[in-house]
Amino acid sequence: MFALAETLEKERISHAVETSVNHKESFGQYFTPYPIAKFMSSLFPATDKKIKLLDPGAGIGVLSCSFMERIAKEKWNIPAIHISAYDIDNDVYDALNENIASSSSAFKKSDYEIFSEDFLEKTSFEYTWKINETYTHVIMNPPYKKILTNSKERQSARAFGLETVNLYSAFMGAAVSLTEDNGYIVAIVPRSFCNGVYYKSFREFILRNCAIKHIHLFESRDKAFKDEAVLQENIIIMLQKNAEQRNVKISYCNDDSFIGLYEFDVPFNQILHENDSEKYFNIPIKQQIENEKLTAYSSLKDLGIKVSTGPIVDFRMKNLLLKDYAPKSVPLIYSVHLKNHRLSWPQESKKPNAILKSDEVNKQFFPKGFYVLVKRFSTKEEAKRIVASIITPDDFVNNCIAFENHLNVFHLNKNTLSENMAYGLVCWLNSTYIDGKFRLFSGHTQVNATDLRNLPYPDREDLENLGKQLKSKKEWNQNLFDKLSKVITK
Repeated sequence: MFALAETLEKERISHAVETSVNHKESFGQYFTPYPIAKFMSSLFPATDKKIKLLDPGAGIGVLSCSFMERIAKEKWNIPAIHISAYDIDNDVYDALNENIASSSSAFKKSDYEIFSEDFLEKTSFEYTWKINETYTHVIMNPPYKKILTNSKERQSARAFGLETVNLYSAFMGAAVSLTEDNGYIVAIVPRSFCNGVYYKSFREFILRNCAIKHIHLFESRDKAFKDEAVLQENIIIMLQKNAEQRNVKISYCNDDSFIGLYEFDVPFNQILHENDSEKYFNIPIKQQIENEKLTAYSSLKDLGIKVSTGPIVDFRMKNLLLKDYAPKSVPLIYSVHLKNHRLSWPQESKKPNAILKSDEVNKQFFPKGFYVLVKRFSTKEEAKRIVASIITPDDFVNNCIAFENHLNVFHLNKNTLSENMAYGLVCWLNSTYIDGKFRLFSGHTQVNATDLRNLPYPDREDLENLGKQLKSKKEWNQNLFDKLSKVITK
């Protein structure tokens, strides 16, 4: 007899409300709402073969039970089902055992195992010695928790050939390794692995071992786990082990009601762009694909432009920081000095306005010139993720300038950009078009130099023409950026 949806939701909500934040954070534990579990279960194609299901980080068993419920309701003609559920939290063992037992009893031939053991530690040992069990299906909401370089979790992940920085990606790597060829993995995970340096090896691991079949995105970042106040943007992804990569199904909805769900297929080169050395996973929306008409694509490398993080890490040189500019000092630029896409320096704020010259930092200064700055961190309230500002030689009387570490700096080998190129970059980076391109691969508010290198840029001639037009305008606003950039993207 099945653990009903109402029972599962009641248990989940009770856990969300009654369990301390510290307890949940220590396990990286956020249970899956039943409607999401039901949707995840719906992604598996029907089969008439024995099912061996793995549910790592099972919690109270919502995912496994929803999958068994679907199999029974649709009357799949399977000869048997076996479930392996892992959760290290002893507080959920009884509920997990009861729910799995109840759901699996609906089948003529079924068996299950509940492991109160460390999933990574146990399976990595078994995998190393080739005594591990394999699975046809994996359904998972893995724990979210950063792991240190020398941690046992990191060591366990390495046994599967994976170097990674978070428990959720380590769990996924292990699950992929334990899945049989052509088996399926369905997971709800943070979107953060889709871009950035730290998850590059994980993306490469997925590409080596799996085909991406389906990606589902929630348009509201706080709605997937609304009872848990989780603001991390999450996606649902379905992978198939060692299968041929074909088109990928993309689906969207606003929240866990799945009202207004829409979906479409895209060629894989819309997910992973050709010649992308960083292996970013882009999640396109149909409108963006249909409107993609960029006339001339360039990379920053093609343009000879570099972008890097500001080199001044203020807490390491507190003795050199000055509230006000003084002789033998250099202007020090923070995000607070950027207003309306231009420089507003100095500022009355908690941040310094200058840094003393010294042998320790002189080599980190930039010569006076044209530079474009993009804040590394935007707030959730800001409408756009990428906000670019210009620095000009007229902004300062001295010959050098310093940039703090929370800024990305566009430059030519640590020297000035051309004037028109700088203005063109400001117009392009502030366009709605580029904001949309960034959101294809990034679900968070941090903007790294690697992300900026991964964006498309117009060719040199178009970029300089943009700059000439923007330079002639006194008032800058979003409509102007979009109007000028549209000439290139239309």
